[in-house]
Amino acid sequence: MAEAAGFSAADADAVALATDEAVANVVEHAYAGRPGAPVQVRFALRPDELRVEVVDQGVTVDPRAMPRVDAVRYAAERRRGGFGVHLMTRLMDSVTYRRSGRSNVCCLQKRRPGGPHR
Repeated sequence: MAEAAGFSAADADAVALATDEAVANVVEHAYAGRPGAPVQVRFALRPDELRVEVVDQGVTVDPRAMPRVDAVRYAAERRRGGFGVHLMTRLMDSVTYRRSGRSNVCCLQKRRPGGPHR
């Protein structure tokens, strides 16, 4: 969808990877790996951006409570896991979290090339 909207292959790959990380976080943390739990991925193409929303009804996680990642130390210690939110924020122009009714919504935004900027 990102490529069809005029994003470069690299930006489209970034959107795909960030979306994959957001869904993986839902499966692992919001649902603790419970099979069959619902995850909805919604896409909205706007004049200035592509917006991806990952929606779940699992446990709410406060992103402010997550520790900051020191990428150099992380790599030196050869750690696994715990890098997804950091990666998402590096790949996308904006990553936000909100509650909507009984749902958690992770919103990933990537500005469109050549589109109006806020």
